[in-house]
Amino acid sequence: MNDYTFSRWMANTPGIDSMTLNELILPGAHNAGVDKKATYVTPGVSHWAACQNNSFYDQLNNGARALDVRVEYNLDARGVGTFWFQHNGFRSSRSLENLVMQVSRFLQENPDEFVLLDFHELKSAQAPFDYKEFNRFLLTHLDQRIIPFGNRYMNLGQLKRDSRTQRVWIAAEYHPDLDQHWLLSSIQHEWSGESLTSVEEVRALIARVTQNPPSSRVPWSLSATSYTAPGGPTDIKEHLDLWFDPAPDSWILKCSIINADFFEESKLVSNCRTANIIKAQALNK
Repeated sequence: MNDYTFSRWMANTPGIDSMTLNELILPGAHNAGVDKKATYVTPGVSHWAACQNNSFYDQLNNGARALDVRVEYNLDARGVGTFWFQHNGFRSSRSLENLVMQVSRFLQENPDEFVLLDFHELKSAQAPFDYKEFNRFLLTHLDQRIIPFGNRYMNLGQLKRDSRTQRVWIAAEYHPDLDQHWLLSSIQHEWSGESLTSVEEVRALIARVTQNPPSSRVPWSLSATSYTAPGGPTDIKEHLDLWFDPAPDSWILKCSIINADFFEESKLVSNCRTANIIKAQALNK
């Protein structure tokens, strides 16, 4: 149970090879593109904007396997378009190029890990969002890494046998300029619906959603995050450890993606790994 490293926790857990994407319980990095080490277009906003401690590469090495990202398309004074990551309009220095390079580096070092890129929001600062360029960029630079839509119900073992490189699922909203052969449908997010959410409200949300979870045929995301006006994203690691302790009949066994801020400060990755082992054993009975 304890013989694993965070960077290779999936490869170090062969018992979960019988599970498909929709059956997995994935630790997620909420607003993965806005972290404390990034810089921001608007000075002094990192306190309210940053939801993670470190870059994409560090998030993956620390065990996150679902990256929740929100993209903003921006044209500079020369008319050159760039895809940046943002949180509530606060744009960070992390770009789509950063994400692709760091995911590729991580998978080169850890070839049997799987990553879900959840493009939860695609918006534009001024000119219309360039879906064609977004599609071209992803398919060109992730190339052999992307798992095609038709393989979404393969289990991890089958995916490994089918390809030595296809380890990335990509999910985004539907648009005719996005190639549906390579993209999953947008991930359903369960959240409080309020920009300011107390710990008590987060707990009530988790209890309500897990009592009647969304369809298990597709992955969905549970936002286990708290946000306050004076403090911004709140570190609730003690609560995450309690709420998602993988005991029998616990909430975590009914989850798909658990989206958390500053996730590596909690036991979320370890608890998800244990929950996947428990679930795999139950499914294989």
